[in-house]
Amino acid sequence: MIATSSGVVILWSLMSLFITCIALDTIPLGKSIRDGTISETLVSANGDFELGFFSPGNSGRRYVGIWFKKIPVPTVVWVANREDPLVDSSGVLQLNNNSLVLYSSTRHVLWYSNSTIKMQNPVAQLLDSGNLVVRDEDENNPDNFLWQSFDYPCDTLLPGMKLGRDLVTGIDRFLTSWKSSDDPSPGSYTYQMDSHGYPQPFVFRDNSVELFRDGPWNGVWFSGTAMLPDDSLVEFVLNNKEMYYTYEMGNIPTRRTLTIDGNIQRLNWNDDTKSWTLLYTKPNDKCDSFAPCGSFGICSVTNLECECLKGFVPKSLTDWNEREQYRDGCVRNGPFNCSIDNGFIKYPNVKLPDTRSCWYNTTMTLKECKNKCLQNCSCTAYANVNVKDKGSGCLLWFGALLDVKDLTGPGQDLFVRVSSDSGGGKKGVWMGVGSSLSGVLLICGATIFVLRQKRRKGSQYEIKKVEESIISNNDKESELPIFALNVVEQATSYFSDSNKLGEGGFGPVYKGLLNNGVEIAVKRLSRDSRQGLEEFKNEVLFIARLQHRNLVRLVGCCIEAEERMLIYEYMPNKSLDRFIFDEMCRSILDWTTRLEIIKGIARGLLYLHEDSRLKIVHRDLKASNILLDSEMHPRISDFGLARCFDANEHEAMTTRVVGTYGYMPPEYTIDGVFSVKSDVYSFGVLVLEILSGKKNRGFLHADHQHNLLGHTWKLFKDGNSLDIVEPSMKNPSYEFEMQRSIHLGLLCVQQYPEDRPTMSFVNAMLCGDSILPEPKEPGFYFQRNMPLHSLSNNTHSTSNNEITVTLISGR
Repeated sequence: MIATSSGVVILWSLMSLFITCIALDTIPLGKSIRDGTISETLVSANGDFELGFFSPGNSGRRYVGIWFKKIPVPTVVWVANREDPLVDSSGVLQLNNNSLVLYSSTRHVLWYSNSTIKMQNPVAQLLDSGNLVVRDEDENNPDNFLWQSFDYPCDTLLPGMKLGRDLVTGIDRFLTSWKSSDDPSPGSYTYQMDSHGYPQPFVFRDNSVELFRDGPWNGVWFSGTAMLPDDSLVEFVLNNKEMYYTYEMGNIPTRRTLTIDGNIQRLNWNDDTKSWTLLYTKPNDKCDSFAPCGSFGICSVTNLECECLKGFVPKSLTDWNEREQYRDGCVRNGPFNCSIDNGFIKYPNVKLPDTRSCWYNTTMTLKECKNKCLQNCSCTAYANVNVKDKGSGCLLWFGALLDVKDLTGPGQDLFVRVSSDSGGGKKGVWMGVGSSLSGVLLICGATIFVLRQKRRKGSQYEIKKVEESIISNNDKESELPIFALNVVEQATSYFSDSNKLGEGGFGPVYKGLLNNGVEIAVKRLSRDSRQGLEEFKNEVLFIARLQHRNLVRLVGCCIEAEERMLIYEYMPNKSLDRFIFDEMCRSILDWTTRLEIIKGIARGLLYLHEDSRLKIVHRDLKASNILLDSEMHPRISDFGLARCFDANEHEAMTTRVVGTYGYMPPEYTIDGVFSVKSDVYSFGVLVLEILSGKKNRGFLHADHQHNLLGHTWKLFKDGNSLDIVEPSMKNPSYEFEMQRSIHLGLLCVQQYPEDRPTMSFVNAMLCGDSILPEPKEPGFYFQRNMPLHSLSNNTHSTSNNEITVTLISGR
């Protein structure tokens, strides 16, 4: 069994499970279960759990552990002797006096339960919940355990287990990762309930370095976590005796696991696929890491970027402009006068800041909470403790606000204290609105003025439509810096040929260097391009509002004189096609890098289709439109052909078919119908190109006339799909990942859009190992036998370098 990212399912060799077993229901006083040729195990009454001896991974060491018995995928949930393994198969687990004791062959004690209370008739029992208990068989209360394994969890939290502290006994229940898949001894990561201030769960490295914080419990879920799965009954208890979180489930086997990499994962068993299904994993992105934006910063999950809270500015503007150096955080933008500055700004749907220094009261109203904050000059923010009904309770923060996250889904309201002229008072608010509105009107006016001057270069009707579209769609969030023409000319050495990076359907692209040292890429609209006007509008209206680490960032535009230019961040490694299709460069990309590129493209598409404020279909996804930054991270670029969908709109039809041969799906090329599944098809083509190093269009094989899709489909049916893999990448260690990626690529290029997966499914499958459905025949399987120009009476117009095509057909 292979350890995967969908939860730590341990590589192991359960020798005792593959030979004769004797199953016991209890261990009475003086009795034992033994390792060896005839293995003895302890089984719960319902048969769900089993305790016995096992060897993890490739290790020959022996441990006593508990695992799911009925599940065919061996999954250990608890280990007794994590730090003291047996060196051979002669161990004995015995109930001796008051405790369970694990002996080696020399009677050396390797582990024991610390039961100290005297019992008349002690018995050890494995309960239906997976809890190993020591209890008095004569005791009238069967739940009065003298010792239980649930008080000493390892890396797994089962239903009914508690994560937290018994304030009476001092028992602290927390998860500790395995050191490796071969070694269950405590690793570097812990997941525990921090009791300082208002309690909240943390993932720590080496017991002190904060890696991830769930946020405080708000009566429904943890503040920094999306709504908990509907199949869970969750509870958080905080009183003078206990502080813990627990959950219950129905009949589906489930677990929360702290992986060897420090990730918290929730998995349910899927009896249909015979595998564990990953429900969620944390941390999941940059914003999930602890305090990525420093003090008084907020991280947005929509673009994974940091901003200062209103009324605050970056402490180090130089570091902040580097876009990755946010840890110094933000400071107030001016002096704070406690006696007169009493404004608050409401941040809805956020993960509340770190509560370890918080004061809290569970009965106050929100108004009382606000007044309480105003009475203390050190109070920086307030919020409700409980969000149920209309909210109740009070949380007060003093000093810096750390680890605030802007959520796309349900969150809590946070009220941050600011100076009245920083946006907390009405005057500041209206000044901010007026300033933003003026900026928007200025940009709109400048854009309209320049476009009107271009009427002699194109259709007045088309330009009028662009003007109206910009006016109706522009807002302060799509506002872009306007670069003066002389600034762009100086940056590009007056568009010298030595600075030219390439040319596409929009026009030439030049490298530039601004006076502040920032490198840019300038896309200059060709004067002969009729398509460029529409592309320009799309780039301005869409990309300015799309911010994601896997999308190229639009820095600004220039609309002066006869020029229309778009200015992007410069990508030093240029485009993906330069690496995968070039004989000299392709060896630079090993499989690990290519897989990360595939995952990055998938994340970018998921954001466009489902997670951004706009539902975007790219319509021209291809290798040349995937740019690579200095660390080979992919950025989707060129949104000139993109289309925006309404939330309830699933597909559209056009008489102007645009895209690139080899990447366009059948329903789009033939009938002009496009949807998010069009991008899924292009993504599937791209995956197979990345794996093979071959272009779909132009692929030649001596034995047949199929394109790359048809060739891959033929190999897949014959069980030889790995034959398409670029020879320099082939490595037995990665064959499973490669095979899975090919399978996923074929699912994406199926002929009918309803058969293709969504990008959310693709992302989940790229990060898991659950069984994939069988693909059907790909679209354009017989492409060379039925050329595009024979499919319909289309008139073709192509760009000069035949990169992007436009098909116009009457309907």
